[in-house]
Amino acid sequence: MLGFGRVKRREVKLSRAGKLFVVFTLAVGFAAVNTGNNMLFLLVSMMLALMILSGLAALLNLRALGVSLLPGQLLTVGESGQLRFRISNPHPWTVWLLELRLPPAHGQIARLPGRASSEVTLTWCPDQRGPLALPQLLLGSSFPFAFVWRGQQVELPDADAPWVAPPTGGGSAAVLPDRDKEDREQDERWQGSGEVIALRPRLPNESLNRVYWRRSDWRGGFLLPPALPVLQREEEEGRVVVLDYRAPELQDQDHEQRLSALRAGLEGARSRNLHWRLLLPSGTWQGHGPSGYREALWALARLAPFPVAPIIAQKPRRWWSWR
Repeated sequence: MLGFGRVKRREVKLSRAGKLFVVFTLAVGFAAVNTGNNMLFLLVSMMLALMILSGLAALLNLRALGVSLLPGQLLTVGESGQLRFRISNPHPWTVWLLELRLPPAHGQIARLPGRASSEVTLTWCPDQRGPLALPQLLLGSSFPFAFVWRGQQVELPDADAPWVAPPTGGGSAAVLPDRDKEDREQDERWQGSGEVIALRPRLPNESLNRVYWRRSDWRGGFLLPPALPVLQREEEEGRVVVLDYRAPELQDQDHEQRLSALRAGLEGARSRNLHWRLLLPSGTWQGHGPSGYREALWALARLAPFPVAPIIAQKPRRWWSWR
């Protein structure tokens, strides 16, 4: 059977040029019947054959083409993003004038060589967080005369669906703790990572956990306490932004509002190149500036429960429809 392996239905549409061609064919046929001119009958038969061959050529042009979503795509609610698709041609011959439609977006490929693949990018603006539910996706072709557009609906596996992260809300769940308290609670976490900058003297009231015990300065004499050095690392110059899903300031907000506030705090820590730690019911993510940022967005996008998708009412199909 001509068409795809995974198909719901085919679509046939006449272009403007195709409609004019049909009207011209009917006019020539009417003149041939009234005049009985054999040349006009021959011309009408050639035009009808051209229309049939155009539709068959478009179907053969689409036969067994593969469409897939590129993995690892992440969008944001309310922001236009790029959906990337891959179209593969398993045939040894070249296919022409391909068009991928995801209304209202569409992308075109003028030529796809045999046993090759090409990427098509469509602009899409999701309206809710979670796995992206794509509407009807069509792959079609108007090859060879652009009179008839033949399309096939393609089903994509749910496992390949992109994910949508929450938007950046107006509020922020960012907390910048007191540095001395953070030293006592998280010193062991940050002290052992990062590149060494230098040795510096211990500051007053600084935690003893920062002291570099392999060295001490006895130049003041053995009767005085030694000057204790601190192994300074790059993390000591930064501050840790804590983004907690259960923060007190977020208790009066619903699930999606909390995630938007956490996204706002994450964006702030990223723009200021600060250390951040994201605390979610599903786990803990941490990073520094843009490092680990994408993994945190994936965690926000995948945190259940997801918003309920609205039911889209479909228009009834009429007998005069081309679909």
